[in-house]
Amino acid sequence: MLLLPSVHAAKALWYLGQKIPDVTRTWQSHDYRQATDALKTIDEKQPDALPRRGGEYTGAVFERLINEENFRPQLDIYESLDFRREEASRILFSLKEIMRLYFDFSASRQPYGKEALSLMSYSIRQQAVLFDLTVEFWLTLSEEDQQSPERLEGLNDTKAAAAMLASSALDYLNLHQQFDQQALILYSYELGKTWPELFVHLPKAERERLLVKVVQISENHDLDEVQKTLSELLPVLTKIHDGIG
Repeated sequence: MLLLPSVHAAKALWYLGQKIPDVTRTWQSHDYRQATDALKTIDEKQPDALPRRGGEYTGAVFERLINEENFRPQLDIYESLDFRREEASRILFSLKEIMRLYFDFSASRQPYGKEALSLMSYSIRQQAVLFDLTVEFWLTLSEEDQQSPERLEGLNDTKAAAAMLASSALDYLNLHQQFDQQALILYSYELGKTWPELFVHLPKAERERLLVKVVQISENHDLDEVQKTLSELLPVLTKIHDGIG
């Protein structure tokens, strides 16, 4: 049961005995941490009770998890860059933990298909924001610091994580048996909006490899709507790739 906050009480929200951060305001990393802990407890105690996208009682909770307003503190240039990078990193970590709750690859059919894919597309945007902030931080360093082994290792680790996430995001489009058609169609549309933001940061070899995958999906996917979305995405990605070189 979901109990919404009253106007007279503190902005507390309780779901199945677990406190959820106020869904009427922007969430920051500590809110995601609290929500992650609450959802883990709920999932352990009552299977198939995680918040649903568009759910009558829990839709507001899920929508806050993937609300783009949550990016605002990370993009606020009046906040310190160190704070914003740390926020982005911590939120991405929480999102990955939440995705583990929503994905169940031991099941023949994903019990939270629409929600799992929505979290994946939102995580793509979060990874892109983190990469933007990492590049911004990189540019503040001296040339000597930029070339230090520790800095280069950190940057390469970030690129590797971004490439892995981008590739996995495309792979989910081919899991026809695990996700229903409408979930995959919606997911492809959301990827079309968020994926270029991450693609621009990837190394040339990774971009070339992923472009091949996009072409394959745009030509061979079972769903015409997904083919269309990826076909429209392809020239956008090609222009980015050619522009970077």
